[in-house]
Amino acid sequence: MRFSVVVPTFQRRDIVIRSVAALDRQLLRDFDVVVVVDGSTDGTASALRDLRVTFPLRVLQQQNRGRAQACNDGAAAARGELLLFLDDDMEADPNLLVEHDRSQREGADLVLGHVPVHPDSPRNLLSQGVGYWAESRRDRLSAPGAEIRLDDLVTGQCSISWKLFHELGGFDVSFTRQGLFGGEDLDFGYRLLKTGHHVSFNPAAISYQYYDVSPSAYLRRTFEAGRSDQELIAKHPEHGRHVWRRPVFRTRRSLLFFGPLVFAPPAVTWPLRAGAAALVSTGWTSSWIRRLFFAVRTMEHLRGARLARRSLSTGRVVVLAYHAISDLKHDPVLSRYGVPRERFAAHLDRLARRGWHFVDLDKLLSALRGEEQLAKRALLVTFDDCYADLAEASALLAARGIPAVAFAVSGRIGGTNDWDRHLGASAVELLDGDGLRAIASRGIEIGSHSMSHPMLSKTGAGELDRELSGSADQLEALGLPRPRAFAYPHGDWTPGVVNAVSEAGYEAAFTVEPGVVERGSDPDTLPRLEVLAGDTPFKLRVKVVTAGWQRGLRRRVLRLVRTTEH
Repeated sequence: MRFSVVVPTFQRRDIVIRSVAALDRQLLRDFDVVVVVDGSTDGTASALRDLRVTFPLRVLQQQNRGRAQACNDGAAAARGELLLFLDDDMEADPNLLVEHDRSQREGADLVLGHVPVHPDSPRNLLSQGVGYWAESRRDRLSAPGAEIRLDDLVTGQCSISWKLFHELGGFDVSFTRQGLFGGEDLDFGYRLLKTGHHVSFNPAAISYQYYDVSPSAYLRRTFEAGRSDQELIAKHPEHGRHVWRRPVFRTRRSLLFFGPLVFAPPAVTWPLRAGAAALVSTGWTSSWIRRLFFAVRTMEHLRGARLARRSLSTGRVVVLAYHAISDLKHDPVLSRYGVPRERFAAHLDRLARRGWHFVDLDKLLSALRGEEQLAKRALLVTFDDCYADLAEASALLAARGIPAVAFAVSGRIGGTNDWDRHLGASAVELLDGDGLRAIASRGIEIGSHSMSHPMLSKTGAGELDRELSGSADQLEALGLPRPRAFAYPHGDWTPGVVNAVSEAGYEAAFTVEPGVVERGSDPDTLPRLEVLAGDTPFKLRVKVVTAGWQRGLRRRVLRLVRTTEH
């Protein structure tokens, strides 16, 4: 058998009957069909068994266990060399199997096809939107040199070899447990891409989607999509920034009205959801209905994501990034980066009095992996460059029992900050090997800040490896543990640099972009708050409290603090 067509279905008797019957028109006849009835109580199984078709048809019945489990069970029962997964609302074009067979023979590991909306679908705002998405996807992926993105890997119509599907472990059933919707296809696609397999899009492999999802069901699915996105990020944090394209409110009015409702309980938002769904159900497609409904959709997606983050959360960590712990106010370049020793001590004491807890790198990494629950208000202290004044600062930390991470420029140990000299900066001494070992004995973990502090985005591949792996080798040669963490010099990184850092074996890498670290954060681009000379204890506390806020709002608050203090 060349193909086994696997069709999962739940409570859609008439639609799945129509889709299965359409398979009788396939021009390639070397196939069978396995329909998995996933707990339907509407007579689907008996209606399928009464269906007269000219191909082998098997109907499997099971309790409702979700789409992922239904697909896996159908694949386990399949006899074909290739599996074609087809959603129950997909009506296959007669050439569907011919085209999948062609793409598979040309070397594709996973073949995706075109899924236009069926012309008999109910005409409303939702079917129009889905149709526009399908046509845009086809046009984009058919263009020369088009790259298939992670969010293109929807599996409502796709083919893969039986052997490869099972080698990859099938779909992760946790995403669709207890009837939940979404996430299993993107997770499967990411695992396939990560192992180096080839995905192909064939615009001639067509199945027509009979889209009859009600507006209220669509909003429920949108809520679930927000949830599944967060679970996907938690499972694959290294790819989180590519997994989730966060929806946003398009206008200030939408943000002001709908934004607070993201945090409201379902009973408060129910009338709005019901009203928006009822308007779309009338078939009206006016611009104001469109704006209202899609604002509600954004609200639901963000609600689902927020609640999922809360349930998945192992706590949040704000990471502080200091440079020199000394007064450099007379330096034309470094004056803003030198925090005097007395102010540094005041920072630590004020934050501790306000209930902030200082954690080490181990706890941060455990929280990222979902292994450990952090106390509220967790902070990690870090230092870039390892200036000589860190020796005194380490004593302040040790006296308070505060751990930290210091990122050393391995090729300049015992030297000065020559990477700043061309800008007119004064020479500032760096710790030597004895100094690094001394602060390590006081509870400061030594990380890497490269070998020479270059702009890594402008560094060639061979030199980049030396800056990353060579730096770790040099620090290890000093008798220090091999560094687990890296800080990007100048805060400069690109996707290529990030990949190189990961390949060099670092468990975490830090930027100087504001934010909070939590489960699902990309371990290779973790945010930090730069602490500057002008940060009073009060201003630093505001910086820390607002670390996870929306960027524009946070800037306005910090600007107000700066104005008030002056």
